[in-house]
Amino acid sequence: MPQKLKKKRHKNRVNNQITLDGAFFYSKKNEDGFLEHQTSKIRGFTLIEMLLTLAIVAILVSMAIPRYEQFVAQQDVSRVTQQMRDHLQLARTYAQTHQTTVQLCPVDVTKVNDANPTCSQETTWKAWMVAEVDDKGIVRQVIARSEPILSSIQINSGNRKMIKMNRQGGADGFDATFIVTSTQLTNVDKKLTLASNGRTRE
Repeated sequence: MPQKLKKKRHKNRVNNQITLDGAFFYSKKNEDGFLEHQTSKIRGFTLIEMLLTLAIVAILVSMAIPRYEQFVAQQDVSRVTQQMRDHLQLARTYAQTHQTTVQLCPVDVTKVNDANPTCSQETTWKAWMVAEVDDKGIVRQVIARSEPILSSIQINSGNRKMIKMNRQGGADGFDATFIVTSTQLTNVDKKLTLASNGRTRE
């Protein structure tokens, strides 16, 4: 290899190193053959760039929170609706199987887990029970109990205080529609209709 080319490559040889303080340190030979040492700071974020990033994050969060709240409300409404539907179907099946009368009625939240809870005679359904009753309506045994629903959920029963399933599995009285809604968000609700034959549909 020619001597001049070797010398030129030797002049352009650079020794690079990054120091602890984030500076970029490098050395190279100048035209006279002496080493030169120079440092160059690594460029970071500017204040404007950081503020712009925070503003974008804040906008995304403000858009995501309402969607999350609506998702949670829909899940809560669906869970309560499904729980009531399951208990209505249980009451119908039990009445047919055991040839007895089964009632589903609201119970005071503080007494839903009592050994012998009684119907609250309220139209506000915050908790309820499914129970086998005799001809006089006296509870023989509790078949199932609901979980107390959240304060953010409301059940409109159309002023119905009780539902009775007869031995044929029919619901005594007229058709009933339960509307489960969120008290915190609008347009978040589900309807559960109970027909006189004891069947339910949403």
